[in-house]
Amino acid sequence: MKLTQLATGLLLAGLMTGSALAADKIVIAHRGASGYLPEHTLPAKAMAYAQGADYLEQDLVMTKDDQLVVLHDHYLDRVTDVAERFPDRARKDGRYYAIDFTLAEIRSLKFTEGFEIENGKKVQVYPGRFRWANLTSAFTLSKRK
Repeated sequence: MKLTQLATGLLLAGLMTGSALAADKIVIAHRGASGYLPEHTLPAKAMAYAQGADYLEQDLVMTKDDQLVVLHDHYLDRVTDVAERFPDRARKDGRYYAIDFTLAEIRSLKFTEGFEIENGKKVQVYPGRFRWANLTSAFTLSKRK
């Protein structure tokens, strides 16, 4: 009997502690709702807000013309079509770094959530659907909420 009461007491204490901790949690959306939409795009940030995120955490990278863009990596080839648009601009390591491109050049790139491989080539799943966000546009969106 004592063992049953002890087990029940521990179970109830655990449940009460768990619900108290859950009430104190803060949700921070790193890169917006990047599990659903391309990271750091304005739609990804809007979706994170709609899903109830308390804060948006943004990564910043400097461009060649000293502008800040919201980007997780300091290179562009993981989430853009930079290799197709500027094939001669890769560094010796094969990467395309944001610091080597102007804001206008970066804005001209297609930004994607990832690439599908078709016939050995990278193909965007939703080509041209998402645009790049610079820091100013991200702040403007944040102020609107």
